[in-house]
Amino acid sequence: MCSVAVDRSADPQTAAGAAGADAAISRVLRWGVVTAGAIILIGVALFVAHAGMRAVLLSPEHLSGSSEQDPHALRVVLHELLPPQAAAVTDVGLLLLMATPVVSVAVAAVTFAARRDWLYLVLAGFVFTMLMVGFAVGRT
Repeated sequence: MCSVAVDRSADPQTAAGAAGADAAISRVLRWGVVTAGAIILIGVALFVAHAGMRAVLLSPEHLSGSSEQDPHALRVVLHELLPPQAAAVTDVGLLLLMATPVVSVAVAAVTFAARRDWLYLVLAGFVFTMLMVGFAVGRT
């Protein structure tokens, strides 16, 4: 049995395309997490400003969210942003944090399509489809 390994990194154009794709995916992940973290911190700061630090530190069992409704319903979260409620701001940050890997898979699929790397495009499409199915099943 003979196997031949093809080293795609030897081709400078392929290596440059892979580096560009890695950099794009890395930027999406980095900025998504940083932005989500900043939004979550703003929500926590709003909560502390509204409830006071003593309420947060001394009686956390009495803390509750502002919404009686489903917090992952985007319509409800956006409605509660005006005027900004701390729980809604935090929910937006958490939704952005959950959306970040999904967007990175979509960016990967686009870069694989641009590079005409059909195998990885199919794999990224499969992962993206599974994520969408998971979100759809999770909502029911």
